[in-house]
Amino acid sequence: MRLHDTITISFASLVRNKRRAVLTMLGIVIGVGSVILMLSVGQAAERFILSQVASFGSDIVFIRNGSGDTKSGPPSPLVKQSLTRADFERIRQLAWVRAAAAEVMSLQLVESPTASMHEQITGASEAAITIFNAELADGAFIMSDEVDTKARVAVLGHDIAKDLFGEENPVGKTIKIQKKTYRVVGTLKPAGTRLFTNLDRAVYVPYTALMEQLNMEHVLFIAVKVGDVPPAQAKERFQIILRETHKLDNPEGDLSKDDFFVASQEDVAQRAGMIGTILSVLLSAIASISLIVGGVGIMNIMYVTVTERTREIGLRKAIGARPRDILRQFLYEAIFLTIIAGLVGIFFGLLLSWIGLRVLAGYQQGWSFAVPWGAVAYGFGVSALIGIVFGYFPARRAAHLNPIEALRYE
Repeated sequence: MRLHDTITISFASLVRNKRRAVLTMLGIVIGVGSVILMLSVGQAAERFILSQVASFGSDIVFIRNGSGDTKSGPPSPLVKQSLTRADFERIRQLAWVRAAAAEVMSLQLVESPTASMHEQITGASEAAITIFNAELADGAFIMSDEVDTKARVAVLGHDIAKDLFGEENPVGKTIKIQKKTYRVVGTLKPAGTRLFTNLDRAVYVPYTALMEQLNMEHVLFIAVKVGDVPPAQAKERFQIILRETHKLDNPEGDLSKDDFFVASQEDVAQRAGMIGTILSVLLSAIASISLIVGGVGIMNIMYVTVTERTREIGLRKAIGARPRDILRQFLYEAIFLTIIAGLVGIFFGLLLSWIGLRVLAGYQQGWSFAVPWGAVAYGFGVSALIGIVFGYFPARRAAHLNPIEALRYE
């Protein structure tokens, strides 16, 4: 039998049983769509993280609390706290440091005369606006003398200023942070998200004032903009300085013995890329389970189809059809099912990815959609492979049926 005839007969058989074909394809559609969705979101997350890191420039070095071999995760108050104001003062006085900012954070109740809400309060030094690339809309940012005197002044992000004061200019007015009064000295222009922090909802106060109010002894992290010194060399210098000030006996430079961690933008970008890759692999592995389930479903349906068409197989063999013709017919049916299901799954996966990322972008700027061509090729290839693997055994059974017994089958 010619290949064209085999393909025509296989396709016609699927058309005759449209409802069964659709139900059979459903598992593959869901599996391929899930793979596309997971990989697309995983790649979008990686792009988002890298864009957040790149927004600071390549000359930023972060110093945070925690063991030196803990290389992942944002600054956290749950690890051992070791960075002090003295560490920050020594670092920012270095000749090759352009700017340095110390920060502490705490979720606190913020009140104005007309509104109240719980928001993340950021205690910062005067250089934070430079390092985090924010711009003033009105008033001024925190000054160095206000940091030194622990002055209770505040700078509001664009959105939080609107929530607290509406259309009024908040500069010169007062707010309360956990019942303590702060005077608003400035507001920021819309800035979006930087390093997973929504600057439009930020409330900046001198870090010294927040530390005093909350009885804090350590800063959460220090961000440093280095000068002509390469970031890799700056990292080594910071490690030497902090080991000396923290009186750590670590001449061999074992990171696990440090009580701090220093990372450049390149380190953060590499770590973000690695996390994105691991996330994509894990999500794809989970989604691939539904592909396997769909393949098993196709194999079961094809076995049922072979049983139902036993007399047809016997008749075709009786008039001269060879086993390989029967094998190809049923194998092609399975491959057609999975390829069509794969294409439908790719379409719905891309559609859901686009919708999902548009929704995420509505809540947080920086999320973008791009067609994950690798995921598309993976989904299509796997769906075709499933058709071959799971369709072969029912097709083989059909090809080896005895024609006389098949004709007698009721």
